Amino acid sequence: MIWLNGNFEDSGKISPSDRGFLLGDGVFETLYATGTGVVYFDQHWQRLITALEVVDINIPYSPNDIQNVCQELINHMHGVTNGENNNNQLQPFVLRLSVSRGNGGRGLAINPDAQPSWLITAALCPPPPQSVTLHVSTLCRPSTNLTSRIKSLSYMDNILARKEATSAGADEALLLNEAGLVCCAAASNIFIFKNNNWITPPISDGTLDGIIRGEILNMGKLDGAPIREESLTLAQVQEADYIFICNSLTGAVPVVEINGLPKEKSPAMQAISEIHKSEKVIDT
Repeated sequence: MIWLNGNFEDSGKISPSDRGFLLGDGVFETLYATGTGVVYFDQHWQRLITALEVVDINIPYSPNDIQNVCQELINHMHGVTNGENNNNQLQPFVLRLSVSRGNGGRGLAINPDAQPSWLITAALCPPPPQSVTLHVSTLCRPSTNLTSRIKSLSYMDNILARKEATSAGADEALLLNEAGLVCCAAASNIFIFKNNNWITPPISDGTLDGIIRGEILNMGKLDGAPIREESLTLAQVQEADYIFICNSLTGAVPVVEINGLPKEKSPAMQAISEIHKSEKVIDT
């Protein structure tokens, strides 16, 4: 079951003139959910609204509308995957919320009367990896590009960076900006541990404002060490004592290799490996 423009359907149809399909004109959010609801919904909603306002796409729904839709999809998935009488409310799901500008004519010009298309789908969430390896991408992630700051439906750079990484035998790509500073991974934020500090690149360097990244920064400390934002060179990342990446579906995952250079897992990983699963306060 999916939800498309206000209706629950077994399968949906997207118009061949939809600008999201034709041009990648839209934004999206990927949400982690259990049988009891979406985790960090408010944070995801605020990031979505900010992106929609930036690209000037209409917002016809309230957060309560969308949260209720998500819960209905979760309930449906829970029944399908676990049986109607199963009480395991912790079954993880992934919800994808996609918003396109809607139907439009040929070319780039925007039809001011276009109505946006809203689509929410749900699926089982695969278990997170125990560790990952990184490959430094040859693709640049410009720090001043709007698409570096929002989750655009056009994710081609991220797709090609991941393809490049897997072709090199790695799990994930590490992206640099035009100044050679580290931004993030193709689908994750990055933290390093160096000189008794946990450091993550600032948004101004082209880093996506990740939900889990924000939650970790809000902790202030991890395993007693301060957490802060600071620009990072590739050399600093390679010389780091520990590295981890994080996103809303996997939580925090240790990096065990970067471009063939082995790295150790941090003992602090145990404290935040499941930070994506609930909004509880973590003792640091």
